[in-house]
Amino acid sequence: MYGTVTQIQITPDQLTELVRGAVRLELANFTPPTPEGLNLPDLPTRRQTAETLQVSLTTLHDWATDTDERPAILVPHKINGRVRYQKADVLAALKQSRRFRHKAQEGRNK
Repeated sequence: MYGTVTQIQITPDQLTELVRGAVRLELANFTPPTPEGLNLPDLPTRRQTAETLQVSLTTLHDWATDTDERPAILVPHKINGRVRYQKADVLAALKQSRRFRHKAQEGRNK
């Protein structure tokens, strides 16, 4: 029931290296979770797309516009008067880093 307890003396630098090694090993063996959105239809609606990307409809609309800083993130497609997105584009946007700021945030940061 009880194991052997061994005390060792190490320096803070040695402890740091031990922790770094353990973290590196864990990260090397890490398998990321399956991305959300695999159950999306081939042409998701604006709401489905916004929910999958966890953004507001306003942000989704802003992402469909080219700006001086970046091209459009998602290109909407009008089908029978309805806005739809390509599933592959939505899944690709899921993998992009969230470095895009909303216009209101840009105004506050100036």
